[in-house]
Amino acid sequence: MSGADLRSFLQFVRDHSPREYVRLDRTISPQWELAAIVAKLEGALRAPIIECRQVSGTTLPVVTNVCASLSRIARSVGRTERELDDMLAGAYDRPIPPRIVADGAAAPVRHEVRRGAAVDLGWLPQMRYTEVETAPYLTATAVVARDPDGGTLNISYHRLMICDRATTGIFMAPGGHLHAIHTKNVASGADTPIAVFIGGHPLWSLGSLAAGGLELDEFGIIGALLGAPLEVVPGLLDGRLLVPASAEIVLEGSIRHDRHVDEGPFGEYAGYAMPRATQPVFEVALLSHRDQPVFQDIVAGRVEHLTMTGVALRAHLERALRRAYPETILELYLPAPMTLFLKLDKSRLAGRGVSELIREVLTSQPYLKRLVCFDPDVELRSLPRTQWAVATRTQIDRDLVVIPDQAGTGLDPSEREGRTTKWGLDATAKPDLAHYAARNRVPQHVLDRVDLSEVLGR
Repeated sequence: MSGADLRSFLQFVRDHSPREYVRLDRTISPQWELAAIVAKLEGALRAPIIECRQVSGTTLPVVTNVCASLSRIARSVGRTERELDDMLAGAYDRPIPPRIVADGAAAPVRHEVRRGAAVDLGWLPQMRYTEVETAPYLTATAVVARDPDGGTLNISYHRLMICDRATTGIFMAPGGHLHAIHTKNVASGADTPIAVFIGGHPLWSLGSLAAGGLELDEFGIIGALLGAPLEVVPGLLDGRLLVPASAEIVLEGSIRHDRHVDEGPFGEYAGYAMPRATQPVFEVALLSHRDQPVFQDIVAGRVEHLTMTGVALRAHLERALRRAYPETILELYLPAPMTLFLKLDKSRLAGRGVSELIREVLTSQPYLKRLVCFDPDVELRSLPRTQWAVATRTQIDRDLVVIPDQAGTGLDPSEREGRTTKWGLDATAKPDLAHYAARNRVPQHVLDRVDLSEVLGR
């Protein structure tokens, strides 16, 4: 899949799943109207890709919900959703480095290059998503930066608030990789060179969101997901940076060490407006793009945003927790922001208690705030069954684990000065299922005998 890009994915969906592709030919306002369409569809339990051919104030078509469906992404690479999860978890162990194309100037993303005074962010769609935002935003923005210590390249997603034709505010959560890189540069009085790419295959997005240490090679993980090296070109302003050769749009410049702006408010993935805060300025000195570029957008706080953050975190947790607790963790599920449900085989804990596991997991995983552990007989994706287990298998004075004064995510409005209290709940039967109250069960041989079509007369 070395040639996979945004356009090839969109064509696949149009050809093979036309009901999951909506093309709007009427003029759409970039201020809230696309967000309203996505919200209405979400209320109807639908998340098709939406292509807007005419958006006020720009000549660029806009696509959103590209990564809203994991099953859609899985089908595009001939896999099931479960197999896609396995691909993501396995990609950490078999990265495939990117390949720099021989003639970077001929790469699709270098079709047109604008520098200096020719750069104008007003050429891009000026998107707004919630009523709190006072400036337009770019959201499907993957930022490539270089660690000044080891030289490792990092990819991470960051919202950009458009300030004027060549500057944006850039939100960086404390504890994130880009924040760490920029902090190192600030300490030495240096700016942080970055390249931002917009518009790519969903596997690029999932690889870019891979969770791990600063040494993690996201380009290698993207290659592992593609099954081939991602073709890249060096940055034109800083040749140490790399960007996908077939990205739709690339912005290059520097995050200033000495310039800041009031960024926000912005409606974030947790479903709340994050307040205005001081953030660094990103000065854009170069913009390049493909011929007739397609502008990719993510409607903040909606299904695509939640899907993207959840799938990357789940892949990281699958790998980390199954290694730390082999044969103990049977299944994991992320039902809500910052929340993890675990299905456990307590007999495999090797003398450790569930409360100890809860503490270890919550203190080692910065993006988790709440953890609930269940027995093997509980279906994690069933709200009634998980709530039944919590109600009938817990005593709060015994089973609640509270861990105060932990680092927060920066996206939780209940945090106090970046600190949060994490908590976990042991919702397993005590001492174990075999010695707990018997569940109400109809004899299996009787259940097997009942034919509902006969009962209902069908």
